[in-house]
Amino acid sequence: MKHKTLKDPSAILLAELNAQDKQFFNVNEAKQILSSSDPRAVNELLRQMVSRGLLMRIKDGLYHIIPYDKASDTYQPDWHITASHLVENGDYYIGYYSALSIHSLTTQPALKEQIVISKRQQKKSLQVKNIEYQFVYHNQIHFFGAKNTWIDSFNKVKCSDIEKTFIDCLFMPFYAGGIVEIAKALFKARTNIDFQKLHDYSIQFGNQSVIKRLGYLLELLEISTPLIKKLFKFRTEAFTLLDPSLPKEGKMASRWRIQQNIDPETILSSLGN
Repeated sequence: MKHKTLKDPSAILLAELNAQDKQFFNVNEAKQILSSSDPRAVNELLRQMVSRGLLMRIKDGLYHIIPYDKASDTYQPDWHITASHLVENGDYYIGYYSALSIHSLTTQPALKEQIVISKRQQKKSLQVKNIEYQFVYHNQIHFFGAKNTWIDSFNKVKCSDIEKTFIDCLFMPFYAGGIVEIAKALFKARTNIDFQKLHDYSIQFGNQSVIKRLGYLLELLEISTPLIKKLFKFRTEAFTLLDPSLPKEGKMASRWRIQQNIDPETILSSLGN
């Protein structure tokens, strides 16, 4: 562990940030706190504080205070809280597999953090130590259904609600670990889903692939809900791949106009895992 002896003005900066309850801060905030110092000196101070293990540099201009009792070389701040500080402009919410994880609907550990954004960013992903943060752009039509959600006893983050999480996952299954993972999560959540909201979201989202995949999975998983009949009325004649990240092959399920490029038995057999 690096030596963490505090000296002014680093002690002044940390004391003020702690007083403001800020664990994440940007370089401009540091310069405001140390307004009597030359801006170039503040930049050098931040560099030195990172070297001493007091701060973690998240990205250009963004820093995180490392807890005093943590080793700087191994410390990693909470993924979800970090995500809330990475969006450069516009609105955001944590979505896809990361949202499934927040809603306790995953069976495998997350390897990445997905952040849905309302405005495109220059970078599509960002590496923070060994964690990759992916930015997934949604246009205004598809950007809805988020709320502040508890991730522990003290912190909330903006995350898609359960119903919108499934809509998003069925839109781009790749970001949710694939159709098998989505099906397992859907089956696990079946008693907690607001099916009227799921219906409203699916219509608001306005994507045929989502409607067909959702209807198909609800029937395959034998989840009893009037939503199945409602969705069936909206499905069109064109065929949709069950999982668009996999090859275009497999039998056609004509009722939902789904090309089953994953064997339905593979999905069903996974439910016990």
